[in-house]
Amino acid sequence: MWSKNLFELNSDIEFVLLVEGKDYCSKTDRPNGLWRHSCVIFVEKLNKQYGSKIIFRDVSFHLRPKEKVGLIGENGTGKTTLFKVIIGREPLDSGQVTLRKGLRYGLLEQDHKGGREPALERVVLGDPHFMQVKTEMKKLEADQKFQDRYGELQHEFERLGGYDREARAKIIMQGLGFKREQWEKPLDQLSGGWRMRVELSRILLQRPDVLLLDEPSNHLDLQSVVWLESFLKSYEGSVLLISHDRKFLNTLTTRIFELDRATLTIYSGNYDDYEKSKEEKRAQLESQAANQGRRIAEVERFIERFRAKNTKATQVQSRIKMLDKMERVQTTDNTKAIHFRFPQPVRTGRNVLEVENVTKNYGELKVYENFSVALERGWKVALAGENGAGKSTLLKMMAGVLEPDSGQVKQGTKVSRAYFAQHQGETLNFKHTVLESLQESAPGLLRTQQRNILGAFLFSGDDVEKKVSVLSGGEKSRLALARMLCGDASGSTLTGTETSNPPSFILLDEPTNHLDIRSREHLAAVLADYEGSLVIISHDRFFLDGFVNKVWEVAEGNVREYDGNYSDYEQAKLREEPTEKKVKGIEKVSPANSSLDKDRKRKEAEDRNLRYKQLKPLEKRLMEVESRLEVLMIDNERLQSELADSSIYDADQKDRLMKTMEQQRILKEEEQVLMNEWDELTLSIEQIEKN
Repeated sequence: MWSKNLFELNSDIEFVLLVEGKDYCSKTDRPNGLWRHSCVIFVEKLNKQYGSKIIFRDVSFHLRPKEKVGLIGENGTGKTTLFKVIIGREPLDSGQVTLRKGLRYGLLEQDHKGGREPALERVVLGDPHFMQVKTEMKKLEADQKFQDRYGELQHEFERLGGYDREARAKIIMQGLGFKREQWEKPLDQLSGGWRMRVELSRILLQRPDVLLLDEPSNHLDLQSVVWLESFLKSYEGSVLLISHDRKFLNTLTTRIFELDRATLTIYSGNYDDYEKSKEEKRAQLESQAANQGRRIAEVERFIERFRAKNTKATQVQSRIKMLDKMERVQTTDNTKAIHFRFPQPVRTGRNVLEVENVTKNYGELKVYENFSVALERGWKVALAGENGAGKSTLLKMMAGVLEPDSGQVKQGTKVSRAYFAQHQGETLNFKHTVLESLQESAPGLLRTQQRNILGAFLFSGDDVEKKVSVLSGGEKSRLALARMLCGDASGSTLTGTETSNPPSFILLDEPTNHLDIRSREHLAAVLADYEGSLVIISHDRFFLDGFVNKVWEVAEGNVREYDGNYSDYEQAKLREEPTEKKVKGIEKVSPANSSLDKDRKRKEAEDRNLRYKQLKPLEKRLMEVESRLEVLMIDNERLQSELADSSIYDADQKDRLMKTMEQQRILKEEEQVLMNEWDELTLSIEQIEKN
């Protein structure tokens, strides 16, 4: 049922674009000669607050047919509440929401309950309107008296795609990453992320007039995000989208609604256009504020100078009244975002991690068999590939939280690992305060340093005294990130060290799920600045472009390596010989090309294994040489310090001087031999890698 503030809009009422800051919706106040559109949703002067917190202040906007709009803002600004207000689930203090008559909407929320019904059944039969039509048709199909009504129902059944509904449902579910074996799985056996995909599939299948999507890409892998992006781009209905994925917004949206401090501002264009417009607006407001400030200062000086003079009393009072009435120009505040520089880790050996002849199965499902790969110092790798290809399994084995069935995962010299899981926030001690939680992971830091770090992660003032149990999902995620960056040694998140020193190798599984756009951008800058090595899974392509220098494409138990960031990887994939054809939005591999592709991948795997076997002894020796050179460097510094001591040149220190110089000569000779060997090893490794 609609709330008392919701009214239906007659279908013949037309809608006119925003003109001079005002929305014109009714026939009476519509200016003549303006461009007209039918209105699907019209929101006018919404006001709402919870206690002393104002959520909306005179919020107004409209949504046109077939329009794709991005709704952005910091976490907690009221974006999800606005969705609930639109559909009548949340009451208003004042204002009005008007929906076009007969409007059908689909709302995707973040939380979804389980159940015993299979996933595919939920998608196909989860539309109450479709089920009503289907049930009534079944009742009337044998009764001749209701043939006219049956004909109407049959027409509606066809319009809803009743005859090919299951086939279309399977196409959508495959596009969102479902495998065939998951179609019949009960909802209560699926994780929250997979239940969200079921609900998204259900809503997309209904093809409503308006899609209200609350962070639809949050629990999707990269392949599914690309598929959803393509689906929504060609979608015939309207889309109002909450998202923190910049590339997703850039591809889809033609307008941006920003909700900030209870006020909604409308910008034309996609997210890049919004940023440009906002920056221009900020510069303009700052210029206006500066000019106004100078004018106010002049008036205040006049008032102070002539306040005591009777002859100027009238002018003084006039200027005082003018200042009281003057509306001050408000400049835009900078959006809060994570601001923190990684403590830099110790320098490791060249080989950070080796996965050697690993096999990993889940029951009868073979994920990896006799698989080997190596990660070198300074590599920042994004894992890409289809859902179920084994990305998370590989990440967990590299992190040391999942043991392979056979083979081994070996850490390099001076390597310490830290692993950030998707639901890392849920592993925190809920009885602790925010400050106590950070103290647990970084006991060596001063209280001031701990507070500064928490402030960088948006926990300021009394926020640090909040219990972890009352934090939102985003706040828990931010706290878990802060703990990891400080060297979290609790639980299984850190391996290879028991100190709070920064880890030299971090592994991240969807760290941006609860971060807004600004915080994602800053975290990308932090990871670009980080001097250690990392491997990451993320569905945010713009975020990945900010710091990764390699992409590993995981498929069929193998890894294919691409140099560069994620955009470079996408371009490389486009340049490759196409082996796949799109059928109804799903990529299908033709049998002939599939065989050729498998042969090619098998040959690549054989070459990679051969290269690995050739490289392994060379790289092992190179590591030994590098370690010995580091020791010689320290010894040389010690000898230099001794020779810099003037007392060594005293007459009675002749033996000491000669011994020190002899040690330095021997050291230099060994260093020269090792440097020659280092050059030969490096050249051999480069030639093998090049071939």
